[in-house]
Amino acid sequence: MTKEDDLITTDKPLGKALEKQLRGLLDTLIPATEDGVMLSAADIDLMPYLQLHSAESIPMLIQLLNELDDQFASLTQTARESIVEQMSITHPGPFKIVTLQVFACYYQDERAQRGIGMDAGPPFPRGNSVEPGDLSLLDPVIAGRHSYRKVED
Repeated sequence: MTKEDDLITTDKPLGKALEKQLRGLLDTLIPATEDGVMLSAADIDLMPYLQLHSAESIPMLIQLLNELDDQFASLTQTARESIVEQMSITHPGPFKIVTLQVFACYYQDERAQRGIGMDAGPPFPRGNSVEPGDLSLLDPVIAGRHSYRKVED
């Protein structure tokens, strides 16, 4: 049996208590709008995003979540905002890194994109045409290639 066989991998690195804290933190950072147009950040799938794009920020997120009281998620929005504001002062580095990742993940979500009036998905080819260019601009590059590489006849 190898060391890798002993590893337990999961896409849920947080326990239930920290998951609840995470939802409260995310909803505090970006709450849903009353009209339902914009979703709460608690509705995005942050952990898989972090595992893929910023695994180094997961320990910082866990550090921040551990700072929160068990009742944090059940507090009012105003009370949570006060706590999160204090957290941004006492842990500025981890807080900045984590919040930037939350915002990046949130605004890549198609529901958030539609909420701000964007068409979800990549912009090309939805009506964006690429004009054919004058490829003679590449002549110096092509000519230069022969200056350092011997061309066999």
